[in-house]
Amino acid sequence: MSVARTMAYALLLFGVVLHTYTNCVESESPSLGWWLWPLAPYIAGAVVLFLFKRPHATAGALLIPAILDAGNFYSVFIHPTSSTAALGMVFVPLWNLVVFVPVGGALGWWVGHRIRITASQMPANKSVERTREG
Repeated sequence: MSVARTMAYALLLFGVVLHTYTNCVESESPSLGWWLWPLAPYIAGAVVLFLFKRPHATAGALLIPAILDAGNFYSVFIHPTSSTAALGMVFVPLWNLVVFVPVGGALGWWVGHRIRITASQMPANKSVERTREG
């Protein structure tokens, strides 16, 4: 399994576990809508990974959202500094879905594309053939 595919699976798992924990344990009353809303970027990443088979794009798309979600969890549940900290539960998934997933996915797709091009242009290993006359 490639590093990009492993990273994509790890980021998907992180998002699902974090938001399931938040919805089931930290919430007073679990809600399907409030569980699916922060999972929307991860669902988009899963579509890219499983339907289009693009692990680089998925890893790129989910890297920044995973970091922002971890920071948002910390600022809302572990160390809230203001009464409006919980607004991050609404706006962080919005920013993730609208800005960071498309930009990160495009960058990840480009990296994967460059890796495929570079791999196809590399000469084949001809170590069995002689390289010099003599």
